[in-house]
Amino acid sequence: MRKIIAAFENLSKVSGKIASFMVIPLTLVVIYTVIMRRFFGNSPDWGFEVTIFIFGIMILLMGADTLRTKGHITVDVIQPLIKGKASLILSTFVNLLIVITSFFLLIKGFELAIESTRIMEHSAHQTSFNPPIWWFKWFIPIGALLLWLQSLVELYKLWFEGRE
Repeated sequence: MRKIIAAFENLSKVSGKIASFMVIPLTLVVIYTVIMRRFFGNSPDWGFEVTIFIFGIMILLMGADTLRTKGHITVDVIQPLIKGKASLILSTFVNLLIVITSFFLLIKGFELAIESTRIMEHSAHQTSFNPPIWWFKWFIPIGALLLWLQSLVELYKLWFEGRE
């Protein structure tokens, strides 16, 4: 079981690393678009949508690694007041919410991606760029799958870590 846990955590780590490098092209596209608009009065049609694609992919791939490193924002008002079994129950409840939510996001995202691919969907922003977006929608179930796997790992670690 330990090898499976390590593999899922490594998958989250790799996807997070890939996503972290996407900030470079994102920054370059934003800078280029701003310079073209500010100094030449004509920003490229593709600038807006390409930033949406890059940022969206970055966020969807980063979720699992953020969960792995405990980087999500939490409100620690109740948790420090609770000890023992009650703390375990609260943490279990929170982790189960993540498991369930990411699973439904995986299923619905998969359905959305299939339908988008079936109709070869294009952008709704009505620009002359008008890129296909069906490929982009596949990152929703991919990101959800990564998050779901990592959330299962977190739930396992909560209950079984140190008991093997």
